[in-house]
Amino acid sequence: MGFTKRTIMLLCFIMAANSVELSTAAVYEVGDSKGWIVGNVDYNDWASSKNFQVNDILKFNYNNKYHNVMQVSSQEYYSCTVASPIATLNTGKDSFTLSAPGDYYYLCGVPGHCQIGQKVHIQVSGSQAKNVQGNAYLSKASVVSSHSFLWFSIVGMLGICFF
Repeated sequence: MGFTKRTIMLLCFIMAANSVELSTAAVYEVGDSKGWIVGNVDYNDWASSKNFQVNDILKFNYNNKYHNVMQVSSQEYYSCTVASPIATLNTGKDSFTLSAPGDYYYLCGVPGHCQIGQKVHIQVSGSQAKNVQGNAYLSKASVVSSHSFLWFSIVGMLGICFF
């Protein structure tokens, strides 16, 4: 019994669709609408109300004339003394993808800013898949869903195969 071109395409598509990881990633603006500033934001309080997952994105928005953002070790974070940062960014619109479970530490490297609270400790849970919770301050189009892409692709392929 021979397979038609449409049947083969449909089977290939179903196999590809089954291999797509169904996950979502949230984009968090650090400090919500206040951004990355000195004073009036308790960043650790802000972080404690979030459920960070692998692949989520942290956005740091700030005036780069007065601030920067450094990813540092826990020792550098707690001492506010930076000898060798993991990363230093200073564009004013910086992003970090939380690529693995664990603890992430960020601070402003401008002298004195860390000491007065411009630092945040992020704890990332082990799961890659998550439900976006309403507590996150999310920008437009910040939730990326491969699930939506999958369904769009299935509908498109069915249209090609059967119509």
